[in-house]
Amino acid sequence: MLNGERVLASFQNGNNLRQLLTATSGETILETRHLPEALRESTILQALESVNMLRRDSESQWSFPGYAKVQVAIRALQLGEPQRPILNALTWQEFEEFVVNVLTYHEYQVLHRFRFSTHRRFEIDIIAGHKPKLLCIDCKQFGVRLGKASALRSASEEQLVRTQTLADNFARFQTDLGCLDWQQPLLIPMLVTMLQEDIQFHERIPIVSAAHLNAFLLEFEKQLDSLCFVRPGSGRQQRLV
Repeated sequence: MLNGERVLASFQNGNNLRQLLTATSGETILETRHLPEALRESTILQALESVNMLRRDSESQWSFPGYAKVQVAIRALQLGEPQRPILNALTWQEFEEFVVNVLTYHEYQVLHRFRFSTHRRFEIDIIAGHKPKLLCIDCKQFGVRLGKASALRSASEEQLVRTQTLADNFARFQTDLGCLDWQQPLLIPMLVTMLQEDIQFHERIPIVSAAHLNAFLLEFEKQLDSLCFVRPGSGRQQRLV
């Protein structure tokens, strides 16, 4: 468990966390004057500062980076706070920043918003490399809790197309991907979502909630044999069996 997760696990008042998020909606600067009096006097700000999720800039301002805001949002949702105001308080850039931060913690080399062109232009939100694996990740702020199960299935299939296309043209982009000397890399399509579902699979493509991303990466090697992956030049998706 990451340090921030340990601190947040001790918080039991989801309303306070929601108020903290809404006070910085769309911003990375937290103005103390925008907080309710009770929250200003609580120990929440100091606790978050102790694990570098908040940084005090002055007596009246704190820096509140996107990856930390998403961790706070996850805990607020776990404590039963309504989904819509939590999601409205986050930008998609903040959500992607959270995913990048977790991957970096696990020593993946991360490329953010990787664009490439073949017969048309493609973009993969995040490519995370840990030899010989390249996770090709699409970030979604929704989940099946908002009735988006079919959308997630479609997104998984679209991510497989992007991953397959990258694999088919791998030699052209190998230098850009930072894996010029890799032998037999595995390109693995994957979705990360904001809401709190358990880890799911669609056609062996993992759909992982932000709350479970750390645990998923810790157990990743044990799950490899059940995942969809693509090898450059293979022409089709495979599995490790």
